[in-house]
Amino acid sequence: MRSLVVKILNILAKKIVGKYKPVIIGVTGSAGKSSTCKIISQVLGTKYEIRMNNSRYRTDISIPLAIIGAESGKRSVSSWFNVFKQALILIWGKSNFYPDILILEMGVDRPDDMKKMLEVIQPNIAVFTSLGEFPAHTEFFKSGKGVAREKALLFKSLDKTDVAILNIDDDYIKNLSDNIKSKKITFGFGESAKVKGEEIFLSDKKWRIESGKIGMSFKITYKGTTIPFRFSYALGRGQIYAALAGTAVGLHFGMNMVEISEALADYRVLPGRMNLIKGVKRSLIIDDSFNSNPSSALSALETVGKLEAVRKIAVLGDMLELGDYAKEGHRKVAEKIADSVDLLFCYGEDAKYFCDFAKCKKMKENQIFHFKNKGELIRELKETVNEGDVILIKGSRAMRMEEVVKDMMLEPERAGELLVK
Repeated sequence: MRSLVVKILNILAKKIVGKYKPVIIGVTGSAGKSSTCKIISQVLGTKYEIRMNNSRYRTDISIPLAIIGAESGKRSVSSWFNVFKQALILIWGKSNFYPDILILEMGVDRPDDMKKMLEVIQPNIAVFTSLGEFPAHTEFFKSGKGVAREKALLFKSLDKTDVAILNIDDDYIKNLSDNIKSKKITFGFGESAKVKGEEIFLSDKKWRIESGKIGMSFKITYKGTTIPFRFSYALGRGQIYAALAGTAVGLHFGMNMVEISEALADYRVLPGRMNLIKGVKRSLIIDDSFNSNPSSALSALETVGKLEAVRKIAVLGDMLELGDYAKEGHRKVAEKIADSVDLLFCYGEDAKYFCDFAKCKKMKENQIFHFKNKGELIRELKETVNEGDVILIKGSRAMRMEEVVKDMMLEPERAGELLVK
């Protein structure tokens, strides 16, 4: 049933794209795709009509649904019929409105995922956020290089008049850039980046629970022009990479740096992406529960390590879909844990690797806790946390670590507003 629905959706979506010819921006990478899409939409949304796909659905469903402008049929025959009907109206009729730009997150889970997407859409602009030493979603690939090659198909598909926007700090992407035929705009913190981030400053390393005012300021330089940016209630280098990518896209569309900075003045992170939430006992939660892989976990721990707090606590669930890289990926993260936090709470089968390797890095027995039951973890965490503690909560999507966040929130009634759905 699902494969038939996807096939029909793709046929309809391809016809709609062919008729209305929107500019298509495709975003891929191992981490930061959703945040990058949001920032691009916030930048371009000041001047254009835009539409994004819903990252809650697999891309084989979310991309055609975004093109059609419909919600998921939720496995109901009648609701899918209404989606098809909506698509046919767009194809046979003349819509008074269709977005100027489609911003599409193009995630890859299995071999041929990118190939299948490119049979439906041909992006005019392709953004590669990151790959990292240990790519995500390696479970169905023979190696991390297989994931990289699949994602790289997006850039090989670009024409000379198209644009590739690349994180030049990532070694794989840097090597990939040499073989791209299209125009290129690079971003990053290195000297070779055309859109360069610099002078990151945590506005208040010792956070204040009364105001919750913590965030980052940074600068972006392009062709000799440097403009300050500030993100309130946001932490992490990953958010700045998203801002650099969004700035590169805005510049391509003729916007200037001041316009882009103003467009992002009220930027708020997506739920579960280093989101700051007031916790019980006047603690601070860093909710990074949307997903986890070695690259994003290392980035989150690096950020926490720079904060000042009474204690820093990491609550880490399994990093899934790593296949043969599972043990090594958890080991790599564990090396950072010992340098970044005071206490480690682990949840899940693979998370035991965090505990084992953290002990090897000279964390003591009374600093490390492993749980197979989430309820037990929450009870122990509530008893352990004290005023002034900072708690990082992170894990793969299937681990549902937002449930831990909800039970640790000072205002659990705001869960629907603040947490991953």
